[in-house]
Order: sequence, then structure tokens, then C-alpha cells
Amino acid sequence: MMKKTIMTSGAVVLLVPLLLVSHCYGDSKSRSLELLKKQYAKEHELFAAEMEKLAGFCEANSFFTDAERIRKRAGHSAETLAAFDNLPSAVLPPIPKNLGPVAAQWQTKLRSLDEEYARKLYLLARRAINQRHASFAFQLVRELVYHNPDHKFGRELLGFVRYEDEWTSPFSSRMRPLFVDHSEFGWIPKINVARYEQGERYFDGNWMSVEREATLRKVFRNGWEIETEHFSIKTNHSLEKGVEIGRQLEIYHRFFMREFAAFFNTPEQIQKLFGGGATSRGTQRDRHRILYFANQKDFAEALKAENQIIEIATGFYLPRKRTSYFYYDDDPEKVETSKETMFHEVTHQLLGESSRRNVDVGEHHNFWVIEGIACYMESFEIDKHGAFKIGDPKHPRIYWAKQKAIKEEFYIPMERYFLFGKKEFQAAPNNEVLHAYYSQSTGLVHFFMLYKDGIYKDEFIDYLSQVYSPIDRVRYKPDSLEKLTEVPFSILDQQYKSYLESLETQ
Repeated sequence: MMKKTIMTSGAVVLLVPLLLVSHCYGDSKSRSLELLKKQYAKEHELFAAEMEKLAGFCEANSFFTDAERIRKRAGHSAETLAAFDNLPSAVLPPIPKNLGPVAAQWQTKLRSLDEEYARKLYLLARRAINQRHASFAFQLVRELVYHNPDHKFGRELLGFVRYEDEWTSPFSSRMRPLFVDHSEFGWIPKINVARYEQGERYFDGNWMSVEREATLRKVFRNGWEIETEHFSIKTNHSLEKGVEIGRQLEIYHRFFMREFAAFFNTPEQIQKLFGGGATSRGTQRDRHRILYFANQKDFAEALKAENQIIEIATGFYLPRKRTSYFYYDDDPEKVETSKETMFHEVTHQLLGESSRRNVDVGEHHNFWVIEGIACYMESFEIDKHGAFKIGDPKHPRIYWAKQKAIKEEFYIPMERYFLFGKKEFQAAPNNEVLHAYYSQSTGLVHFFMLYKDGIYKDEFIDYLSQVYSPIDRVRYKPDSLEKLTEVPFSILDQQYKSYLESLETQ
């Protein structure tokens, strides 16, 4: 049985001197990233200076609103950062020919500055890729496409294709000739829109009322089937709910693929993408299967049929069926929890279905990261500006990570903890210890993803991809995070503890 206090006072005494030398480790890994970020800061400073000159020119000629817009465009306000995730869909129109000479002058200059800055960001992103800093590279790509929405390679790297005069997803471009993406009903044939808006529904070869269709579809085998770019959703709740779930999952998927691009592509593949090669995102793979039940009873019965006894769970991913199960809870206080559960289980699904066959991840060692990454992703949200956010220290998962390690002094050193396989992890002596395991796992993912602006992020994603590798020899013995980061576990332990202490979790 594990003792509650893992880090003894003696161990703390030994760790104190390590604080004095911890900066010596990992320098070779972080130095190249630091230099890239300094170059980025320099390029942005030069760009901002030129944009300020242009804003001054606009003010001098009474284009006051445009001057303010130019300054915002050059800055890094929350509104601007949100725009990196809400890129315009329309292809840039040519500058109008009927403008006055002054307006034509500043608009031409603005477009020229944007395009030149985007070009420099793309070159810097390629350097970042060559130095194995994929996360920073994709951060630069998002910004460059904001400044040049028609940057072909940037758009492709973010998963867009051009359809007529719009940038859209491959799925949308295939659907648009005959279907329309209705705000309530999702993708339906264009010829059916009017009848759907008038309250008619098409089912089993016949048109009928909304009420009649709902009665027939209550039986799950007759449920609505909604297909999105990456998900196939079946539900007996309602068409509208299925569409809503699909939209939420697509937003989450877009963030996940951006955040973990290096997981789904080898370094060589990513280098090819940045060199103008075809992007893997344009390749249609099997959609991730989601079953969403109208109530808890239907949910439990479906899982019971799969020999899964579920008493309190609100969601469940079944790897052998490659399917996630969820249900609707009409308690308004549980809406947020249900959404977090969905992100948790779909994280298991996205990672688990990254290869064509099911693999026994975390069976022998490294199980912590399987649950840690899913718990961490529960903190995903879209902020008021429309930008993606994750890892809020005030989220309950992060709060408990700090509470357990710092306040209650429950902490298992990484070198030992990472050896836990699935059985050892799940065989915690009681629920309190199991809770501590989940909390530490969540905190560790938070640390490796966000510590010092993500200096360990790419190494962590490399480790995660090895843990999930379909190649047995790689999966059973992945490179340790000590080796990947070039930082001893003892130092990582100390950095983690200091990092948690710095988080404002209340």
C-alpha cells in the first residue's frame, strides 16, 4: 500500500541545491527555440513600426477609424489573437479601383506590409520545423494566414482548401454543390431546406411531421445520423442536438489537430508539408463514431450490451468498438460537466484511433499520460473573444493537481510514477489515492505543455506519440521524458513543484 506522503522531508533537503543548478539542464533544447522567438520578436517589432507609420499617415489624412484598425492588426490584443482562430473564409478581393488616390495608397501599402510580414513568418516557421519546434511553427502559421489569408501553403497546413472564392474544409467543398450547411439541421439537400423550415421531415422514404419523426426515431436504431468532417454521430435525442454536438466536436477537433500536429505527423512528414507537399489532413479517413443517447437509461443499456457496467459515468470510450458513448442530462447544472466529459473521452478516441488498429497503450508502463492528457483536455474552452483556451489554473482538475502535490504533499517522483502500467495505476488502495493519481497526471501534462511558454511541449508530444505508436517496440519502450528533454528527472520533479506553486488556482 502506498503511503500518503511520498516526498519525505529528507528528499526535499536533497532537492534544494538542485534549484541552483537546474538552469544548466535542457539549455541545448531551449536555446534554439529562444533564438527563434527572439527573431520573431524582432520581425514583429519591425512590422509594428511600419504599421504605426501607416496608421499615422491615415490619421494625417482623416482616416481615423482605419488608423485604429491598423494598430489593432499589428498588435497582440486578445481580439487579434482570437482572429488567428477565426480566419476569414472569403478570398481577398482586389483593392477597389474607384478609391481616391490617398485611400488607394494606404490600402495598397497595408496589403503589401501584411504580405511581406506573412512571408517572413513562413520562412521563420520553416526554420522552426527544421529545428524540431513544430508547436511554435504552427503558431507562426496561424498568424501568417491572418495577415495573408490567401497564403496557399499556410492555408493547406491549417487544413483548408479553396472552393471557388472561399477557403473551406475538404468536406465542405465536397458537400456544397448539392447540400447546404443549415444552422439548425446541419448538412441537408438544398432542395429540402424550405420543407424542413416549414416543419416537415424526411424519414424512411416519406415526408412527415416533426412530431411523427421524433416518435419513430426514439428507438435508437432509427436515430438521426449526422456526418461532419471528422465525426459520425447517431442520436435518438433530436436532429438539432446531434448537429450541435457535431459543431462542438469539430471546433474541438480543429484545436486538437493544431495543438498536436506533431503527434499525427512524423518530423519528416511535417517538413514535407512545410516544403509544399500534400497535407495529410486533406485525406479522408474513417470518421470517429459517436453515439449520443436521449437519456441515461438508453446509455446504460447500450453499454450493458457491450458487457460494460456503467453506474455513474456520463461518457465512455470503448476502444474495441472505436466508439464513444454519451447521453443527454436535462440538469442545467451538469451541462458544463457533460461537455468536459465529452472532451475527455473524445481525446482518448482521437489518440487511440490515430492508427488503423487498436493498440494496448499504457498496459505495462506510462499509463499516467493516457488519463493525464484526457483530464487536461477537459479544461478546453472558447473564450469571450472566440479564441481557444486551455489549461486555466482555476479549473478543478488543475486546482486539485496543486492541492494534492503542494498542500497535501502527495507526490510520486516522475522516474517511479512513469513506470506505472494500467493495472498498477487502477489498483490504487482507495478512491482518495486514485484521485491523487489522476490529479498528478493532469498536473504533469499541464507542466509539460505550458511550462516556460512550452519549452518541453514538442518533447512531450514526441513522447506521447511513442506511447501510442502502433509499432510494438516503440510503444513498449518509448524514449523517456528525461532523455527527450535532456533534463534529469530529479530536476523535472523540482521544476514541476515550483511550477505548481506559481499557479493561481483559486
